[in-house]
Amino acid sequence: MGPGVSMPQSLADPWARWTAVADEPLVLAAIERSSETWLSAEAIAGETGLPLERVETVLERAPSGVIVDPADGSGEPPRYSTREHYRATTGLLRRYMDALLSS
Repeated sequence: MGPGVSMPQSLADPWARWTAVADEPLVLAAIERSSETWLSAEAIAGETGLPLERVETVLERAPSGVIVDPADGSGEPPRYSTREHYRATTGLLRRYMDALLSS
C-alpha cells in the first residue's frame, strides 16, 4: 500500500492476513456442506469452530464465489452462500426471482 493509504486494522497485522487466507477454505467448505442455501456468519463460525471475527474477516474479503442473500434487507445479519452451492440448492424460478430482487 502506498503512503497515506491505511489498511483496515483487521488486515494490518500479518498474522491476521495469514489466518484470513488459511480460514477461507474452512469457511467455503462449511457453506458447501450445509443443507441450507444461506448461512449467517454465526452459523458458519459454529460449523467451523472458528471465532466469529475470523469468519467475518473472510466474508468481508468476499472471495469471488461468496454471495450475500439478495432478499436480506430486513435488518437481520447478512446471510452468505457460494455461487455453486446457491445453484445446487435453489430452483430455477427462485434464482430468477432473486435476480429480479437484486437488480
